[in-house]
Amino acid sequence: GPVAETFRVIQGAMSEEYVRSTQGVFQFELSGDGGGTWYIDLKTQGGSAGFGKPPVTADVVMSMSSA
Repeated sequence: GPVAETFRVIQGAMSEEYVRSTQGVFQFELSGDGGGTWYIDLKTQGGSAGFGKPPVTADVVMSMSSA
C-alpha cells in the first residue's frame, strides 16, 4: 500500500550523511489503512526505515492517520 511504499522510498534514500546530521529515531503510530507502527531510524549506523518498532528507543513518537 501507499504507507509501505512511502517507507520503502525513505529507506532507499538513507545515507550516512543524513544519519550523522540528524541523530534521531522517529516512530509513527498510524491509524487507518496501512496503519500500525512504522519508524525512521536516523541514529543507528546506515539508518533504516520500516514496519514495526525501531531497533533502538524512539526519540520522537507521532500518532496520526495514515491518510
